[in-house]
Amino acid sequence: MKKLLNAKEDIMNETMRGFAMENHRRLKLIEGTHQMVRRTPKEKGKVKLVVGNGGGHEPGLMGWVGKGMYDLDCLGEVFTAQSGEVFFEGIQALDDGSPILLTIANHAGDVLNGNLAYAMALEEGMDIRKVLFYDDVASAPKGMEEERRGMAGMMFSIKAAGAAAEAGESLEKCAEVFEKARDNTRTFGIALTSCTHPVSGATMFDIPDGVIEMGGGIHGEGGMDTMPFTSSREVCKVICEKLIEDMPYEPGDEVVVLVNGSGSTTMMEMSIFYQDVVDYLNFKGIKVYDGVAGNFITTQELGGLSLSLCKMDDELKRLWDAPCSTPAYCNM
Repeated sequence: MKKLLNAKEDIMNETMRGFAMENHRRLKLIEGTHQMVRRTPKEKGKVKLVVGNGGGHEPGLMGWVGKGMYDLDCLGEVFTAQSGEVFFEGIQALDDGSPILLTIANHAGDVLNGNLAYAMALEEGMDIRKVLFYDDVASAPKGMEEERRGMAGMMFSIKAAGAAAEAGESLEKCAEVFEKARDNTRTFGIALTSCTHPVSGATMFDIPDGVIEMGGGIHGEGGMDTMPFTSSREVCKVICEKLIEDMPYEPGDEVVVLVNGSGSTTMMEMSIFYQDVVDYLNFKGIKVYDGVAGNFITTQELGGLSLSLCKMDDELKRLWDAPCSTPAYCNM
């Protein structure tokens, strides 16, 4: 394993400190904590969006802290959820009496500790509501959506809720548009090559030559199947069909496309894959309203990507187009 690290026990401390330094116009790291917050706080009375999650997915959700998205990301160690108690401390530090929307990615540790932080906040009398991400079609069958993992498609829900919060909408409305975007989103991921855990140095999993792992998760979870390694166009067709069938997305629908790189996937690959997605959706009669491609939620140097589609209506279009300025995504 060759990674530019110092002491392994300092990985997350130094990652967050460096990330805050390079993004100092947007972010601030609360000294002595793993709490990443907005440099300029949102006005008192507006809904604040918070999340607790594990590190190692650079930029991950701390990359979505800023105007139009998160107010707080409370990170744990690499691939380890932040404890409920520490997450609650972050929420306490942020609390000014404004409503709070606590978001939880559907992974066991995140759910356990998010629920604990939520319960502690309720005991303190905070005006708080929790919502759950789930968008990964490979992790549970159709009809069991609430059992699915949270993947990169989480971005659509946070963009919608964050825009509503900036506009001064109520906590109930922010939760409503979060859930609408989530329920309109489907994600499917693939892996071409594996990666190593930065603490243990262990290879996360093995992928035989000449095949692609289909449906893997963001923590190195095994996929549902493999397929022969062929071309971007052929892989795109398979993934698009899985998403289209699951929603289903129909001719005439409008979608926003998110191509998320898994870590070592190049811009060249993502750009080629993105154009293949647009071409295939057009062939199916599905209109692409907008889209993005980049490394948003990674798994170290994993080679591969995920594709997320979110079906748009007029409300979600307006929220998607609303100004947003974070390290990972900015449309201002």
